[in-house]
Amino acid sequence: MAVKAKASSRVAAPPGVGKAPAAPAPTARLTMEERLHRIETMGKRIDGYVQFMCKIASETGTSSEIKERAVAVFYEQMVLVERQLAHIHDELRLE
Repeated sequence: MAVKAKASSRVAAPPGVGKAPAAPAPTARLTMEERLHRIETMGKRIDGYVQFMCKIASETGTSSEIKERAVAVFYEQMVLVERQLAHIHDELRLE
C-alpha cells in the first residue's frame, strides 16, 4: 500500500528568509568592513521577516490565534531591538 504525502498547510517563508547563518567563532577577528557587510546582509534578512509578518493576516492554513501570537511576539522583539539600536545610534551621534 502506497503512502500519500500530506500537503502542508503551513505558511511558507518568503525566499531568502530562513535560519540565520552561524555566528563567527568567538576567536575570529572581523574587520569593520566585514561587520558592516554582515550588518547589511542581516538587514536584508530582517526586511524579509518583516515583509512576511506584514502579510501573515491574509495567509491561509494557520489559525488566527497562532498568527496573533506570532505577530505580538514579533512586535515586542522589534520594539526592543529598535530601542537598543536607537541608543547605539544616539550615542554615536553625540560623540
